[in-house]
Amino acid sequence: MACSIVQFCYFQDLQAARDFLFPHLREEILSGALRRDPSKSTDWEDDGWGAWEENEPQEPEEEGNTCKTQKTSWLQDCVLSLSPTNDLMVIAREQKAVFLVPKWKYSDKGKEEMQFAVGWSGSLNVEEGECVTSALCIPLASQKRSSTGRPDWTCIVVGFTSGYVRFYTENGVLLLAQLLNEDPVLQLKCRTYEIPRHPGVTEQNEELSILYPAAIVTIDGFSLFQSLRACRNQVAKAAASGNENIQPPPLAYKKWGLQDIDTIIDHASVGIMTLSPFDQMKTASNIGGFNAAIKNSPPAMSQYITVGSNPFTGFFYALEGSTQPLLSHVALAVASKLTSALFNAASGWLGWKSKHEEEAVQKQKPKVEPATPLAVRFGLPDSRRHGESICLSPCNTLAAVTDDFGRVILLDVARGIAIRMWKGYRDAQIGWIQTVEDLHERVPEKADFSPFGNSQGPSRVAQFLVIYAPRRGILEVWSTQQGPRVGAFNVGKHCRLLYPGYKIMGLNNVTSQSWQPQTYQICLVDPVSGSVKTVNVPFHLALSDKKSERAKDMHLVKKLAALLKTKSPNLDLVETEIKELILDIKYPATKKQALESILASERLPFSCLRNITQTLMDTLKSQELESVDEGLLQFCANKLKLLQLYESVSQLNSLDFHLDTPFSDNDLALLLRLDEKELLKLQALLEKYKQENTRTNVRFSDDKDGVLPVKTFLEYLEYEKDVLNIKKISEEEYVALGSFFFWKCLHGESSTEDMCHTLESAGLSPQLLLSLLLSVWLSKEKDILDKPQSICCLHTMLSLLSKMKVAIDETWDSQSVSPWWQQMRTACIQSENNGAALLSAHVGHSVAAQISNNMTEKKFWVLIQRPSLIPGRHFLLTLSTGNSF
Repeated sequence: MACSIVQFCYFQDLQAARDFLFPHLREEILSGALRRDPSKSTDWEDDGWGAWEENEPQEPEEEGNTCKTQKTSWLQDCVLSLSPTNDLMVIAREQKAVFLVPKWKYSDKGKEEMQFAVGWSGSLNVEEGECVTSALCIPLASQKRSSTGRPDWTCIVVGFTSGYVRFYTENGVLLLAQLLNEDPVLQLKCRTYEIPRHPGVTEQNEELSILYPAAIVTIDGFSLFQSLRACRNQVAKAAASGNENIQPPPLAYKKWGLQDIDTIIDHASVGIMTLSPFDQMKTASNIGGFNAAIKNSPPAMSQYITVGSNPFTGFFYALEGSTQPLLSHVALAVASKLTSALFNAASGWLGWKSKHEEEAVQKQKPKVEPATPLAVRFGLPDSRRHGESICLSPCNTLAAVTDDFGRVILLDVARGIAIRMWKGYRDAQIGWIQTVEDLHERVPEKADFSPFGNSQGPSRVAQFLVIYAPRRGILEVWSTQQGPRVGAFNVGKHCRLLYPGYKIMGLNNVTSQSWQPQTYQICLVDPVSGSVKTVNVPFHLALSDKKSERAKDMHLVKKLAALLKTKSPNLDLVETEIKELILDIKYPATKKQALESILASERLPFSCLRNITQTLMDTLKSQELESVDEGLLQFCANKLKLLQLYESVSQLNSLDFHLDTPFSDNDLALLLRLDEKELLKLQALLEKYKQENTRTNVRFSDDKDGVLPVKTFLEYLEYEKDVLNIKKISEEEYVALGSFFFWKCLHGESSTEDMCHTLESAGLSPQLLLSLLLSVWLSKEKDILDKPQSICCLHTMLSLLSKMKVAIDETWDSQSVSPWWQQMRTACIQSENNGAALLSAHVGHSVAAQISNNMTEKKFWVLIQRPSLIPGRHFLLTLSTGNSF
C-alpha cells in the first residue's frame, strides 16, 4: 500500500465566497470581459481604430491572463482555518469572513458526498480600520454523558491588527473579546490534550497561544473552555430574554515579553519540559558559571520557539512558578451591549453626561497588563536568513521551519539544533502526519518471544513531513528524520495546505479514551477543482532500511504490478512468476494486497486466477497454525468460493440446453390460471402496450446479456460469515449480475433447477435471488414481450425460489400478507416498465395460488391420516360410510 491523496469533500459554491471577499476581483473580471468582447462596446472612437496596429490585440490577452491568475490564486491572500473534525471552515480577508459548514448532498453521479456550503458571511471588525490577521476553528468537547468525547460545538477564534482576540460561534455571534496587548496579533495556535505515550513523558495542558510582535500570551485551556461555555450560555439567555447578565469566570493567562530578538514572525509553544540532571548542570554552568547553585530536582519549564531574524530561530524557556497567572475579566459581548445601551439611555434622560464625556468613555480601552520579561536563551544565528513559519511535530520532538531562501529546515526541539535541510521550496507550506503501526500487520518473529505477555510490544509511531511547494505545484511526503521521500503528487499551484496541529478541546485522560470522531491531521484546499483532500501515509513507508521485510515486500508488489501490465503470449510462464512473487511476500497485509491486484487484473484468464488463489490457499494450510494469519486465510477461502461459483454458473450457461416443448395459448392460460376471455384480454392489452412503447434501446456490439467478466463478478459479491452478499453497486451493475445468473434460464437455454441449486448452495439468500430475478425481468421488457415462452421460465424459476428454505415462512397464513410476496409486489409497483410488471404480477399470483393449494392439500392429508385432530370426526365418519344417524 503506497502513499495516497484522497478527496473527501467539495465546495458547493466557492465562487460566492470569493466574490464576497474580493468584490473588486469580480468587477475586474467583468470589465475585462467587456473589453475583450467588441460587440459590447458602445464607443465608436475606441472600437475599431486599434485594428490598424498589429501589437494592440496582445494587451487584452495579458489583461485576461492577469484576471485568470487572480481568479485562481485568491486563496493565497486569505486567512484560512479548518476544524480538525471537518465541521467548519473559515475564510477571512481584511474585515470580512465566510464560515463554511459541511452538508451531505447527492452528486451528479447519484452518490452521496459531503459539500462545504456558506453558513454565515459578514464583517468581523468592531473598531475602525482593524483587519483579520489569524483565525482558528477549535471544536469543544461535549459535557453530556451520551456524547462523551465528541464535539459539542466549534468556536472560531480571530485575531485582529488592533490587538483584540475575539471568539465567535458557528453563526457569527460574538461571544467575548479580549485585548491582551495593543500590538497586532501575528499568529494564533492551539494545543489540546494528548495521552502521553510513555510513563516518563510530561503531561501537557491545553492552551491557546497568541503571538504579538514582542510578546507571547498563553491562555489556559481549562479556563478558556469554561469561559466559552459560560459566554455561549449567556448569549443564548440574552437572546431569549434580553435582561440576563451573568459574569463568566475570568481568563487565566500568562504574558511574556520576548527580548534580545529583532523580529518575530511565527512561534511554536512546545509545552512543559523537564531537563535531565546533566542538562540541568550544563545549563546552570552556562548561566551562572562555576559557582552556580544547582537544585536537587530539575525545574519544570515552558519552552517557546520563535522564527524571524537575529536570531533566525530563538529558544525561550519560562520557569514554571516564576510568575503568577494573570486574571482578566471577560468582555462579554451581549451583556455589555445591553447594559451599555440601558446606561446610555438613562444618562441621556437625566442629563448626567455631556457629549464629550460620552466620546471619552466610548474610546476608553481595557487595561493592558505589562508583560514579564523573558530573554532568549540561545538560538540559530544567521543574519541573512529570515524565518517565515514554524510547524511543530505531533509528538513535540521535531519542528520544521521555512525561510526566505526557499529552505525547509528540520529542528531537534530538545537539543536545539538543525538536523536536516531541504532546498528549492520557496513559499513552502508545511505540515505533519503521524501514523500508528497496526500490530496485526507486523510479522511475528520467533526470536522475539517474551515471557511477560505480548511479544510484539506497543504500536510504534512514525512521523512524516508534508511539504507543499506552490511554485512547482507539487506536494511531497518525507520520512523523518533522515528518511527518503515516500510520496509526491502534482496538485496545482494555487492550493493551501492546512495543518491544525490540535484536536478537540476539553478532553482529559478519561474522556479522551472514549469514542472520538475522525480527525484530519492535514488537508489540502484546491480552489481550482473546488475540493478538499487529505493525505494517507501507511506506517511501513517509515521502514526504509534495506534489511526491512516490508521494503522487500513493497519491491515485490511493484514487480508484480509491472508483470500484470505486460502482454505476454505465454500465460503459463506468467502464472508461474506470479506464484513465486506472491509466495515470497512475508507480510499478510501485503500478500492480501497482492492477491487483490491479481484478481482485479483484466489480462489474466479465469484458470490463472483460480490456480494462483488455490496455490496460496494450499501454502497457508501447510504452514503452522500459529504463524498463519486467519484474516488472509479466510480471504483466500472466500475468493475461492466466489471463483467456484463463477465457474459453475458459466458452465451452466454454456451448456447446449433448449426447451423443445411447444407452448400454446392453452398452456399459457393454464399456467396463469386464466380463462380464455381473460387471456385474450391480457394479450390484447400487451399488444397495444407494445405498439405505444416502440422506443429502441441503444446497445453496443460488445454488450452481451448473460456474460460477465470474472473481474467484475468479484467486485460485485463478497462473503461475510459464510453468507454471500452483494456490495453497494449501481442499478445497471445490479441488472448485469442478475443477467449473469438468470438470463439464460429465462430464455430456456439453461437448466433452472441446476441454477437455483447452485446459487442456493453458494449461500445466496432467496430474497436476494428474487430481487436479482425481478431486476432482470423488469429491465428486459422488450425481449420478454417478444418471447412469450419466457413466462413459463419465470413461473418455473419463481416456483423454485419459493420452495427454498427461509423463502416463505411455514407459519404463514394465506389470509395475511407474506413478506416474500410483498417484496415482489413492491418491485412491480416501483417499475416503470408496466408490461413486464403486469406479466410478473400474473406469474406471482399463479405461483402463490399453487403454493396455497399445496399447503391446503398437505394440511388436509395430515388431518385424514390423523382423524383425532378433526373436530366433529363422528359426523365425517358417518358421511364416509354412508350410514345415517
